Amino acid sequence: MTRPAHHLPAAAALASEHPHRRFSLQDALAVHRLAQQRTRLALKTREALDIIDRAIAKFGIDSIALSFNGGKDCTVLIHLLATAVLRHLHRHAFADDAPSSSSSPAPTLPPIETVYVRCPSPFPQVEAFVALSTHWYHLALVAVDDSMRAGLQTYLDLKQPSPPKAILVGTRRNDPHGALLEPLQQTDKGWPDFCRVHPVLDWSYADIWAFLRSDDLSLGAGGPGEVEHGGGLEWCELYDYGYTSLGSTHNTFPNPLLRAPPPTSDSTSAAAGDYPHPLGGWRPAWELEDEDAERAGRETSVAAVVARTAASPSSSAPTSPSSARAPPPIPPPAPSSAPPLARDDEGDSSVPIGSNPPSRAGSPPSLARGQGGAGAGPRA
Repeated sequence: MTRPAHHLPAAAALASEHPHRRFSLQDALAVHRLAQQRTRLALKTREALDIIDRAIAKFGIDSIALSFNGGKDCTVLIHLLATAVLRHLHRHAFADDAPSSSSSPAPTLPPIETVYVRCPSPFPQVEAFVALSTHWYHLALVAVDDSMRAGLQTYLDLKQPSPPKAILVGTRRNDPHGALLEPLQQTDKGWPDFCRVHPVLDWSYADIWAFLRSDDLSLGAGGPGEVEHGGGLEWCELYDYGYTSLGSTHNTFPNPLLRAPPPTSDSTSAAAGDYPHPLGGWRPAWELEDEDAERAGRETSVAAVVARTAASPSSSAPTSPSSARAPPPIPPPAPSSAPPLARDDEGDSSVPIGSNPPSRAGSPPSLARGQGGAGAGPRA
């Protein structure tokens, strides 16, 4: 039984009530045990940890960084990376014959080098969650206000003379133009030079939410900041209110497919499943059934969201903009007057981090560094 969003305390309350809550060895061991099960999620977890282990073996743990934006994919990624780091530094604790308890101090997570390329007009809920995650996972976080391409270059410049050689990103294959990415792949020409590491590349939308909501996982277990709320991790609260993909406030809306029908007099909790009272009139992100509609809320206006979703054969979206959106729990700031984001920006990305846009017909593909035709941007 996994937790519905109703049972999650607000992120700010969690921080104030449990200031010592941090990712712990017990949390890492929980991931390790999950990966040993015989389930789809266990297989995906093993594969992701193996990819991170490959990157650590190739580049060294001190030459790896994380790109984090508070979204669901990189929230999974940060938990996996923290597990891999502790497993790498304290292998004895993960051995089959390791004692279940020890009088020696528990290993602690070292600082994780992290870059947050902030999109224009970010949601305050996202900013708050990034700040909380920085505390929970001991992130050595550098925030940069720029396009993704320029922001990553700024970050690498700040880290001279020893910039990271590899950066973990939360791209998945069903992201735009992500179908032919490799787990470890150098950036395309024109991008800052580093190896992209994609641990959750072959995860589905459902896999992401299965991990975040798993009763087998924890955050802050065994420490003074342990929170007794059952299993599962934390995520940005916007996902509780129908948002399925997060960007800037001017191009991100709740997913119309998650608009909850108005309650009827004969409706019952049993008929509504484990989430009988949708928050703000929206069902949570993990109830989205059509994974191809994950980005249905990423448009420049409510009307555009409704029009695009209504065009889907399986759509049951509202037919008028007035019924398409309810405010999130904390109203976002006024839409930014900034110009539309560049195509390589995080908040409105149509290509994966480190990839060039698809080439037009008749023009040669953009090649990844040192890969000839194997790493072309169009196939990434």
